[in-house]
Amino acid sequence: NNKKEPLHQRKLITIIMSTLYAPYSCMDDSRQEIARVIAQKISSAFSIMGSSYILKLVWGKWRKKKSSIDPYQRIMVGLSIFDIVYSFFYWFLGTWMTPAETGWWGAVGNTKTCSVQGFFFWIGSGTLMYEVALSLQMLLLVTFGWTSNQFERQLERKLHFLIATSTVLVSSIPLFFGGYNPRCGTCDVAPMPLGCDDHTTECVRGDPITNNIFIYIFRGALSIATLFCTGAMISIYRTVYRQEKKMAAYRFRGAQEQTNEEINYPESKRIRKTMLFYTSSFYICWIIPMIIWLTPHSVPYLEIIADILFSLMGFFNMLVFIQPKCLRYQKDHPGTNILTCYFFVVFHSQIISWKRFLSTSTWMDNSDSDGIDDDLGFKTYNVHNSILETFDSQNKPSGPCVLAVPPSGEADGPL
Repeated sequence: NNKKEPLHQRKLITIIMSTLYAPYSCMDDSRQEIARVIAQKISSAFSIMGSSYILKLVWGKWRKKKSSIDPYQRIMVGLSIFDIVYSFFYWFLGTWMTPAETGWWGAVGNTKTCSVQGFFFWIGSGTLMYEVALSLQMLLLVTFGWTSNQFERQLERKLHFLIATSTVLVSSIPLFFGGYNPRCGTCDVAPMPLGCDDHTTECVRGDPITNNIFIYIFRGALSIATLFCTGAMISIYRTVYRQEKKMAAYRFRGAQEQTNEEINYPESKRIRKTMLFYTSSFYICWIIPMIIWLTPHSVPYLEIIADILFSLMGFFNMLVFIQPKCLRYQKDHPGTNILTCYFFVVFHSQIISWKRFLSTSTWMDNSDSDGIDDDLGFKTYNVHNSILETFDSQNKPSGPCVLAVPPSGEADGPL
């Protein structure tokens, strides 16, 4: 009997899934369900390619010159790794990991694959934490005057460790309670069947309490991340605005020496623009989909759009990450529109290879082939401030300045 009990339990779960999970239960009809699944796979493929391209760029720079990698680029590496894992298992594989008994289109998985998918869904919460880490680094650079080396020494390793350990721990908890179950074509923390423990239906796997706890964790983390990223963006904007006012005052007085504000201003503007784009991407990929999903009786096709936006985060991050290279290419090739610049930057190595194969003509500049001086990081931001502070501290006299004069008769010549 003990050997037959697991088989009996699996048969019971199969029967419950088949009877309580009607096909296409989350959409109005089968066409909407199929459209949703296909859209998820296509958009997640773009996200995976975008994050992979960020890894390719940073890996190429690291191989040629390790010192050229700064904390900003390493944070983007961490964010991209989490996004690739999350997008692949949750969005791209999608219904392929959902138990076949649910009746959803493309569902060919089982309970184990469902648990694996749910685990990696919550691993994806690391992307949210890396968004906060990215905002924190830029905030410390611009508003509080930190350098990249200072951030690396004091915070960076702790942040990577905290994000990795906390996501793994949180994602592992539902595994011990059978908490990962199918919900609308994919697997997440949910009771099975949905709506069980209402004093009429008994839960076979999971329970509503665990489900509610994880809902509060997700919404709380998203709210904190939204407030922090928005506050960091406002603080950076105000700091750069104050720099602009100081520079205008210096120019009005006709100051000749270049001030710290004037030295930092170009990089400050670039960081402000980068922060604005990353924050906008955060709102597009997180906030807008959440509003659509939480809206009662939402239109099914709006939910498909929400899924597309939510699974495009890696692609949007790539567009922001390589924007300095695109603007540099546009500056070197006047009259080129930005879409063409993105095309040449992304497919740069392939175009160079074909150019060398087909012709010896120099129709495209190859000056940036080393991938080092590409304006991707912020390694030199505030460095001159720290150099001046170090110089002043080393040359600052420890006591009163005294002129030493040799006694009379000991001088070799006139003073």
